[in-house]
Amino acid sequence: AKDLIERFFKREVEIRKKSTEPLPEIYYIEGTLQMVWVDRCYPGYGINAVRHPDCPECCVICSPRSYNPSNGIHCLQCDTSLIYGATTC
Repeated sequence: AKDLIERFFKREVEIRKKSTEPLPEIYYIEGTLQMVWVDRCYPGYGINAVRHPDCPECCVICSPRSYNPSNGIHCLQCDTSLIYGATTC
């Protein structure tokens, strides 16, 4: 998807350079496209770079006393959760 988006905007810049029409209300300014990777983990899993320094971007099962209820990034603290991979507190 990233490659297709970049290709689209690069092509738009090329077309706009050749056009004499006024710019539309919304348009791409060359060199301003930035991609941000958004991580998601399955419920019951989260990213923990401190506990897993060998793979800081890996989704690992939530430890007891933590949980991840949805497709979030981190396990959340929960003192009443006593199982691995909890999805509720």
